Amino acid sequence: MVDLEMSLDIKKIRADYEVLSKKVGGQLPIYFDNACTTLRPASVIKASQTYYTDHPACHNRAVHKFGKQTTKEYEAARSTVARFLGADKPQEIVFTRNTTEGINLIANGLDFKKGDIVLTTNMEHNSNLIPWQMLAMEKGIVHKLVDIKKDDQAFDLESYKKIFTEGKVRLVSVFHTSNVTGMSLPIKEMVQIAHENGAFFLLDAAQAIAHQKINVKELDVDFLAFSFHKAFGPSGFGSLYGKFELLQKLKPLLYGGETVLDADYTSFTFAETPYRLEAGLQNYAGAIGGAEALRYIEKLGIESFHQHEVKINQFITQELLKHSSIEILGPKEAELRSGILNFSVKNKDMGELSILLDESKNIMTRSGFHCAHAWFHKENLPPTLRLSFSVYNTQEEAETFVSVINQIIQFY
Repeated sequence: MVDLEMSLDIKKIRADYEVLSKKVGGQLPIYFDNACTTLRPASVIKASQTYYTDHPACHNRAVHKFGKQTTKEYEAARSTVARFLGADKPQEIVFTRNTTEGINLIANGLDFKKGDIVLTTNMEHNSNLIPWQMLAMEKGIVHKLVDIKKDDQAFDLESYKKIFTEGKVRLVSVFHTSNVTGMSLPIKEMVQIAHENGAFFLLDAAQAIAHQKINVKELDVDFLAFSFHKAFGPSGFGSLYGKFELLQKLKPLLYGGETVLDADYTSFTFAETPYRLEAGLQNYAGAIGGAEALRYIEKLGIESFHQHEVKINQFITQELLKHSSIEILGPKEAELRSGILNFSVKNKDMGELSILLDESKNIMTRSGFHCAHAWFHKENLPPTLRLSFSVYNTQEEAETFVSVINQIIQFY
């Protein structure tokens, strides 16, 4: 097997993250909460800062030198996102605050009618559940669910197909990779089935964007949303991809500055797409830093990211499965969970366990329902402990975690 830490030069990569070299209580941090948010490399932080240090002005509306530079960098970032996703043109990229806003833009912009069916899995993040519940209450849409159980090793395409025979589905909206179990869905096949039945397809790529190559043309998705904070980029910045002819038909989520070209007291003229969907002053530092984050991923190679994360996941998984008291959610094979390992320990409080890991060795994890409360309630599951890995995590960190968790299970 190739030594991935050597091929990726993990020591050099870790040097890009100043926070990893800062001791807390005399110990270095072990950051295993990447599914919540990744750390940011120095190049992304520096790129974001250039907006404030070099051209801190509005884009588009300002014609002075600062404004022109901001406009140039903002649109260059849009082009970078389009290229990274394999979109036809930059105008197919709408800048948002995060994945949540992107999904809500579709939920409020597609002009759903009473009786329209929206199909999701039953294991979606709240951001891909609550918008459809609200539309069911406000407009009378029908929200249908494809069932995924805690022990499922793969997605049941036959159950998915069957739902299309039960009524006219307007939209399918699902995760690419689950933030709960780490399982990935067969998106290309699901898109084909949706399109054969006249449905649009919205992909929540939040957990996949920094772990596997995504090409919107190859997948043929109609819409895709993601957040940069899960891909080494700034907080409060995201993107929504949409096929241009569909974006043209979307109703904006917000109205105001930059969404119009002209207005009087009784009418207005919308700006062109995507600008009519981007209301108000934008997060320019986020756009510049986000573009740098995507270049960072491209430079290191996303395939190497995936292999490295799986290697760490495999090691910890094998060690955890030695304990009969531990239950892992989702596929038991680490390679099917990419960088996520979510588990519970019989008769242990996972919140307390997370605190013990943090206080003993600065091992930072996430406990709880992971924004998938409905699924946890359905499966009658207690809160779990989630580890999530990234390119800067090491075998040594994994061994430290295993050593600590073994002691906790034995003595706590």
